Amino acid sequence: MAKSSRLTVTAEIVSAITSSLVLDEVLASIAQRTCEVLELWECDIYGWVAPQEEAACLAVWALEPEPGDDDWVGGRLRLTEHPTFRRVLHEGRLLAAYLADPGLPAADRARMEAWGERSCLLVPLIFKGEVIGCLQLIEKRHTRLFSERDRQLATTLAALAAVAIQNARLYGELEALAITDGVTALFNHRHFHERLAAEVARANRYGLALSLLLIDIDGFKDYNDRCGHPAGDTLLRALGALLIEQTRTQIDIVARYGGDEFAVILPSTGGEGAGFAGERLRDAIEQQRLDDVGEHAARDASGSPRDHDGDVALAAAERIRHGIEGEHFGSRESLPVVTVSIGVASLVGADDSLESLIEAADRALYRAKQAGRNRVALADRRGAVT
Repeated sequence: MAKSSRLTVTAEIVSAITSSLVLDEVLASIAQRTCEVLELWECDIYGWVAPQEEAACLAVWALEPEPGDDDWVGGRLRLTEHPTFRRVLHEGRLLAAYLADPGLPAADRARMEAWGERSCLLVPLIFKGEVIGCLQLIEKRHTRLFSERDRQLATTLAALAAVAIQNARLYGELEALAITDGVTALFNHRHFHERLAAEVARANRYGLALSLLLIDIDGFKDYNDRCGHPAGDTLLRALGALLIEQTRTQIDIVARYGGDEFAVILPSTGGEGAGFAGERLRDAIEQQRLDDVGEHAARDASGSPRDHDGDVALAAAERIRHGIEGEHFGSRESLPVVTVSIGVASLVGADDSLESLIEAADRALYRAKQAGRNRVALADRRGAVT
């Protein structure tokens, strides 16, 4: 291919990298353009999972796709079974493999024969001196002897793929920081509102139950005054970790609502059940009986449709309160007992809103405080709180 054409392809790939942070799209474009510019059958892009000695497939593009190509994205190679691939990653240098080479390692020969490959060029993806993956260039139609120009261009394209991967990773890290509370590492207030809005819309669309817990640490100002702000931050982190531990993984959404308040979104969970679960957790913390909380979490916060929710949401709130009450979160001799108050609210109809749900939970939390703290209050959404 002419030098001008190669420069054009390089410029197109650079444009793709800078115009999109969707890694799958960028790498698919790089794989396709690499195949086209080098006139190859297939291009695969892998990331190196060094601790497991594996390579994870990030993109595949073939001149004639085969069934299963799309499914292979996300799949992994065990490097112990692919010696040449392993050398490229460990040594950080380009290597070619040819089926016609009598010195080809047996494992590589078996793989190339199984996949119908005649020639393969493996190019390390290097970013700031660190090998992070590999570009695999494949020819199945005939033996392709890769020229020095082929290798130079492949190295340039591999460098662009490495930049794309690092850009996506950096963006992911920045995005995580933007939605994370700096003290507790929970979701922050802004992201809580975004997630709650999405859950309210989903629940209303499909007629699902949804509950919200607002949790406030009782006497947190006195705790800070007595123990100091570093101890207060430690308490917030410990409580956040406990909430994560005692809620359903990848279902419930835990956030720092602000100050000493936390919020837990309970999808597919009715009000009475959320209250009972929070009450049990509050009691368990007060009595320092944390060992049996996880068992209740799986059994009592399983969730169900809105018209059959029973006691699920109240149970979640009970579990949280039960788990916090009485926990010292530090030295028993120096720190006071920690308790929380919890307000529980649930959706009541298809026209319910995010604002009304938060307002109801906040009213319930206020009533829990007014009634003596260290308790769960359940809003009935008619202005009363039980």
